[in-house]
Amino acid sequence: EDHIFQIPGTDTRYNREVAPSKAKRWENASEKELPRQDVSGKGIIGVDELAKYLKIEVERTTKTLLFETENGKVVAAAVRGDYDVNEAKLRAVLGCKALALAPAAVVKEVTGAEVGYAGPIGLPENVRVVWDESTAGRRNFECGANKTGEHSVNVNFGRDIPEPKEFFDIKVAREGDADPKTEKEYTVYRGSEVGNVFTLYTKFSDSFGFKFMDKDGKEKPVYMGCYGIGTTRVLGVLAEVFHDEHGVLWPENVAPARVHIIPLAKKESDAPYKEALSLYKKLQKQGVDCLFEDRINRSVGSRMADADLIGVPTRVVVSEKTLADKGLEVKDRRTGEIQMLSVAAFLKRFA
Repeated sequence: EDHIFQIPGTDTRYNREVAPSKAKRWENASEKELPRQDVSGKGIIGVDELAKYLKIEVERTTKTLLFETENGKVVAAAVRGDYDVNEAKLRAVLGCKALALAPAAVVKEVTGAEVGYAGPIGLPENVRVVWDESTAGRRNFECGANKTGEHSVNVNFGRDIPEPKEFFDIKVAREGDADPKTEKEYTVYRGSEVGNVFTLYTKFSDSFGFKFMDKDGKEKPVYMGCYGIGTTRVLGVLAEVFHDEHGVLWPENVAPARVHIIPLAKKESDAPYKEALSLYKKLQKQGVDCLFEDRINRSVGSRMADADLIGVPTRVVVSEKTLADKGLEVKDRRTGEIQMLSVAAFLKRFA
């Protein structure tokens, strides 16, 4: 399951992993700049606890994470503390093929501090800092001090850190965010992913030397993709969507069977059982998938309830009464409509 982000008034939907997002602006630009300080805060885990310890708003905190690209280049990603970094978005901004969190040894080498205390101040010139748009418009904010156990407070762009030339969307979307283009706040609801598409770029073709010859006769690595449909998950989602208080309402094209036949008989030699079995065989000859209720030792009520629970689109009851009327009791599981049809008329439905 995942959160689905929909632009109101449109059919445009995203899952959380790819939803472009604009944070609700938290600005305090009217504040007077305060002197920057490095304060102790070792062992404090989580932005909520950090904000409480420093006696500041969570929106004033900053997460700075170090990543390595496929060629070993180190980059820093900075988002407002109440957000998480979206690696897929960051990878798109950097234009790299692969991205991974930098190992602790690399973090120590680049920042001089243990993991958890990295910040954007004083990083080596060759380390690019990518700023999320959620960090814009703030004064006197917090970030890691690049010293184990310490945090910098009252940090300001222009004075302590160069003003970013550009802010990007590199965060995981959340409720309350807006679509950047329309600026409409997303409607967020739960959904289940039944299919997906992943772009693999040339990650595997590079490894295996999988190449093609282009129109100019040059060898190039093949761009690859991964396309999946979760067949079992589809069935689970269908059951969640198509059901009532009695059971499943299978759409006919995915139902386990098209017809559920129930003879109301006490033994196999009874006429209703024989007629029901004959109908079952005729439908099978016509290529119609059927369920045949042969549990004659069960009560009529429990068999009917099980039929509703299973949810085959059409239920057929054969009884002494229907035989007397020279017909079949045919029920549409979805609408609940019941008809009396002759065997010939019923078979004609599937001809």
